[in-house]
Amino acid sequence: MGILSQRRKSFFLEGIVEVRVQQRLMKKELTLEDRVKNYLQKFPNYTAEIGVSNRIYGFWNIGNYYKRKHGYYGEYPPSFLERVFSLFPDCEKILHLFSGMVDTDIGVTFDINPELKPDVVGDVREILNHFKENQFDLITADPPYEEKDFKRYGCSPFSKKDALKDLHIICKPNGFLVWLDLMIPIFSKKEWHLIGYICLVCGTNRRVRIVSMFQNQNSNTIISGGDC
Repeated sequence: MGILSQRRKSFFLEGIVEVRVQQRLMKKELTLEDRVKNYLQKFPNYTAEIGVSNRIYGFWNIGNYYKRKHGYYGEYPPSFLERVFSLFPDCEKILHLFSGMVDTDIGVTFDINPELKPDVVGDVREILNHFKENQFDLITADPPYEEKDFKRYGCSPFSKKDALKDLHIICKPNGFLVWLDLMIPIFSKKEWHLIGYICLVCGTNRRVRIVSMFQNQNSNTIISGGDC
């Protein structure tokens, strides 16, 4: 549900290409420290906002932008996807779940509303009918948060726990899920490893949200430690 200008697209596209080339040459997995370092290189004015110990942690204060292209209810705050992509620059195959009016050429968009013209129209409860196993490096998700949001979007509530089970299947081994919500969703430790969480604030009279970051447990290499 986010908005990205052409200038912003060029900004992170160039960075993504640069880092991917470096990683192919180095032939190593990015650590959490590497990911935060890349973020700080892209956002040098916000060094106090993010850090890493056994997980990525942080606080993003992204103010309102009143000249948005679409003005769509629930769209991503300005620079949100840029920030996410800077943490996962090595991810090439990306799925934007509950995409709304997200404006980016990077990845596949999936939404239940055909009027929004996503790449794939469908219900998250049937997502396994649309994508194959181990298909995506990174999945970004901004679901309806509460009952009032489901009503506003005209869709029925679903089990977020079940959704994470299905996303585990279509996410590649060692792949990632970034889930934006009012709380960390319920998940199975056999399927996902919680590698970070960031508090997201977007101004007064707005809901405070959590950016939860997971790594697929179908992997021999887990890049972080600690338990939930």
